[in-house]
Amino acid sequence: MAKELGREALITPLFAGLFFVQFLSFLSFQMLHYTFSLYVAELGGGNRSVGLAAGCLTFAMLCTRPLAGLLLDRGSRRAVLLISQFCLIAVILSYRSVRTISLLIAVRFLHGFFWAFAATSVTTVVADIIPRSRMGEGIGIFTLAIGIAMAVAPGIGFSTVSRGGFLDLFRLCAISSFAALTLSFFLCGKFRQGNRNASQDSEKAGPFLGAAVPAGLLIGSVAIVSSSISSFLPLYVSQLGAPSAIPFFSLSAGLLLLSRPVAGKLVDRHSARAVLSPALFLLSVVCVLLAVAPFPGWMYLSAAAHGISFGALMGGLQTMALLSASSSRYGAATATFFFGFDIGNGLGPLLAGSIADLVGYRGAYGAFSGIPILAIALLGLSGALRKRRRCPR
Repeated sequence: MAKELGREALITPLFAGLFFVQFLSFLSFQMLHYTFSLYVAELGGGNRSVGLAAGCLTFAMLCTRPLAGLLLDRGSRRAVLLISQFCLIAVILSYRSVRTISLLIAVRFLHGFFWAFAATSVTTVVADIIPRSRMGEGIGIFTLAIGIAMAVAPGIGFSTVSRGGFLDLFRLCAISSFAALTLSFFLCGKFRQGNRNASQDSEKAGPFLGAAVPAGLLIGSVAIVSSSISSFLPLYVSQLGAPSAIPFFSLSAGLLLLSRPVAGKLVDRHSARAVLSPALFLLSVVCVLLAVAPFPGWMYLSAAAHGISFGALMGGLQTMALLSASSSRYGAATATFFFGFDIGNGLGPLLAGSIADLVGYRGAYGAFSGIPILAIALLGLSGALRKRRRCPR
């Protein structure tokens, strides 16, 4: 294998190709995600319909993650990826024929179903080619594709809708997904295949990976906090008298992109836990800063802390999940990680909305500052249990 300054090569043609597959896939998904509420309104739906459609999308992803992990580990990874990407294109094009809210919700469910397959597949395939000694750095660089897509997708999506309407947006999303499918097709000959004999081992036969559950629980707690921040921050900023929450999200996204590769290298050099504990504490500080914010400018400090902490936690926890598995179980490890992430993203806005109704936004963010502290305790507990299993008395 090629070496980079005495180390195993990380940035290979296959890695670069999968990076662009990830970028194109997430660009398509996020362009529709950010503009979806406008499409619901165009069809005559209200906030309830938006929430119901979002719930169906999340529910479909939760149902699919375990099955995706199982098929990726025991079957053909190239088949799972290519078929799911092809079905995604069909689902995106079907949005053009939707005329009722009920049909839109059904299509949204299918979108979440096939999206979970495709997203889990790409991450599993790229994990196969990243050297384990550089897993943190590799995941940190690879997830930059997601961050870049999320940064440019809102502007492209909204401008496309304003100029040509949703039919043009659906075409653009389909083109982006088709480009990802085409690139995947040319790369798939180099993919490693799953272990068809995995059923011989009871642990390997399951859709989840027990060793990756701590990472799944931790990313779930992180997602609860982060999704609650992103869901209600625009309303909170308006309450404070600021015109928009865009500066917060822009600064946070920029520092998130910068923090991921740096945090990944630190994970490889030291350990995932050495990076995760400070990042979790910093996420708690974000909530405290939001709770006590005396004026809108205070948001810049919390935005910077959010970008750094969330970037480090996403990459660090995903690395923790992957390193807990053998290469033949990367599918289950990835599914376990994203299952926790999906649950957290679904619970966060629900919990934050309920608490905010009782004690206001400041009280809600103050309450959520305790979740990362509990996560630090869980991280310590999982580490202690791991050492105890390794060194039984």
